[in-house]
Amino acid sequence: MEVKKNRFPVNLGGRPAGLALLSAILLILAFPPFGLHFAAFFAFVPLLIAVDGKRPATALLLGLAMGFIFFAGALYWLYTALAVYGHINPLLSVLLILLPYFYLALYFSLFAWLVSRCSPGEAVIMAPVYYVALECIRGTLFLGQALHASPPMIQIASITGVAGVSFLVIFVNAAICYYLRQAKQGAASPLVPLAALAVVAVNVFWGMGEIRAVEKAGGVPFTAALVQGNIPQDEKWDRRFQDKVLNRYLAMTREAALKKPDLIVWPEAAAPFYFGNDPGYTQMVRSVVRDGGVPLLFGGLAYERGQAGEDRYYNSAFVVTPDGRERRYDKIHLVPFGEYIPFRKFFYFFTQKVTDAIAGDTIAGTSTEPLPVDGVSTGIQICYEIIFPQGSRAFVQHGARLMVNVTNDAWYGRSAASAQELMALPFRAVENRVPVLRAANTGISAFVTASGKIMHPTPLFETTTVMETVLIPPIGAPTFYNRFGDVFAYACVAGAVWHFIAGGVRRRRRKP
Repeated sequence: MEVKKNRFPVNLGGRPAGLALLSAILLILAFPPFGLHFAAFFAFVPLLIAVDGKRPATALLLGLAMGFIFFAGALYWLYTALAVYGHINPLLSVLLILLPYFYLALYFSLFAWLVSRCSPGEAVIMAPVYYVALECIRGTLFLGQALHASPPMIQIASITGVAGVSFLVIFVNAAICYYLRQAKQGAASPLVPLAALAVVAVNVFWGMGEIRAVEKAGGVPFTAALVQGNIPQDEKWDRRFQDKVLNRYLAMTREAALKKPDLIVWPEAAAPFYFGNDPGYTQMVRSVVRDGGVPLLFGGLAYERGQAGEDRYYNSAFVVTPDGRERRYDKIHLVPFGEYIPFRKFFYFFTQKVTDAIAGDTIAGTSTEPLPVDGVSTGIQICYEIIFPQGSRAFVQHGARLMVNVTNDAWYGRSAASAQELMALPFRAVENRVPVLRAANTGISAFVTASGKIMHPTPLFETTTVMETVLIPPIGAPTFYNRFGDVFAYACVAGAVWHFIAGGVRRRRRKP
């Protein structure tokens, strides 16, 4: 049966555009701040219906519209970071955030086009394959993270990474869409959606078994105190508040040390000075660690003079122990336009416009060697580094048994940014079977078990110290994901390429 194809102008102003908008709204609802996580299982259904049988240009535009609206609705807090706290011109801030929205929307655009080339039956399998392949190329902001609060659902990440969860979500969407298409033609069968439901159910029951196995294995108890200083962004590096900021952290540290945890953690850039370069403040930190008898891991800026006499700045995390040992980790994944300006020398005029917000470039670190903390090899990731699976995986491959994420989300105000970043932590825990700790300046601080359960998340903008004990699993065989990485996602890339080429060959053969 030949599918009737509407003309391009009708698609833009009619029902398909409304379906794309509906998909965007449903997907926004699946993520914080709304947190209707299971809406992800049907959020793409309207888009899949909208692009069915459409011309390539129409499918591309519908996917682009859905993606742009979704990312603008979910990542709205980028404007706060740039305009409010970055002090970048409001109009320039808008232009800057439109670029990533458009770039990220291109992946949805390609997805819509690729699925529109599939027959209804093909789309049930190829829609998740294409989606995971595109997520693999994009490298972050994974759909599967919407289900971070359901530990049984995400245990498959120990094999596939977050890509496996994304695959299941799109598979269910495609199965529902297939059923609705068949129902419209009067030939609906529940077999396909029931099969999708069965696959999800098997995954959940298997995940429950994995959680029981992790809990049965036990481990070494490790108690940490996460200090949430709640320092306003406009005070953090203002010299007028330097003593106030440091004294707050020192006082909270002394109080936490009385309970004798194994580790006390401050957030990213908590130290309002250059540790090791400012003798007075540096000694204050060393003294509180020595007197309290508990190791301290804290974020701060590091300064060095390079071999050519140039100034070198790092966004770092330091570990100071009561016996005087000190180690440092330098952030590897830096934030564009926050910690460095890409292609600065090629865009001199443009960079002059934003130098009020970015005073020079931060140097990226290179090492993923864990740091010893009270006998436990600890990997450290700063701020949004935790959203990249490869970083945690590298630390654990080098022997880390615990991951610590320190961050400062005050940049984003009272927004969903911190909750969205937190979504990545359960996946890093499950992928590598290690606990993950998160200390955030203004929240959300939390503990995540090796099975991906989030414990004691703190409220935003609350000054507090939260203490909890996590179990560090015994050293055993690494997870499949930790050993082999994103092979499942790469297999989807290969499958997508094969199907795309094979489809092109079939179309050419059909031409007279």
